[in-house]
Amino acid sequence: MDMKKSLLRRRHYAIACAGVLSVASAFLHPFGLKTNSARPLLSGADVDPAVVRSLEKSCQNCHSERTEWPWYSYVAPMSWLIEKDVHDARSHLNLSRWGEYDARKQHDLLAELAAVVRNRRMPLPRYTLLHPGTKPTPDEFERIYQWTRAERRRLTSLASAHSATPADAGVAR
Repeated sequence: MDMKKSLLRRRHYAIACAGVLSVASAFLHPFGLKTNSARPLLSGADVDPAVVRSLEKSCQNCHSERTEWPWYSYVAPMSWLIEKDVHDARSHLNLSRWGEYDARKQHDLLAELAAVVRNRRMPLPRYTLLHPGTKPTPDEFERIYQWTRAERRRLTSLASAHSATPADAGVAR
């Protein structure tokens, strides 16, 4: 009987320790604390509101500071995986900090975004599996792709206009 009580006590102790560790792990954030911001997406860009809505639906959770953290993002080890994915995504492209990128970086990011959208590589399948409503429709993919092309042309024309010197502007040809 003492053996059963001892085993039962150990089991309770192990469960209590596991519970404490689980709760404590929710406070461990190897990629920094979860942060959110009310910054608008693509500040300074010329973007159609329909494109913004598509990006909000499909991209903002990982590629902006307007992440909506689901309940399971607070439970380790799932929280660590999600935080790492968001950290990596934001470090590659942060739509909340669009205005902080220089024109060359914006142009390059738009080219990458166009390729990713054209080839349907984003959002990642593991994300849309958990969030099926976030996958863009074919029309949304096309709209985002067309916007990236138009915005790259706009940035190129702005760069061309800024690179023309005042002396060149008055020269008759």
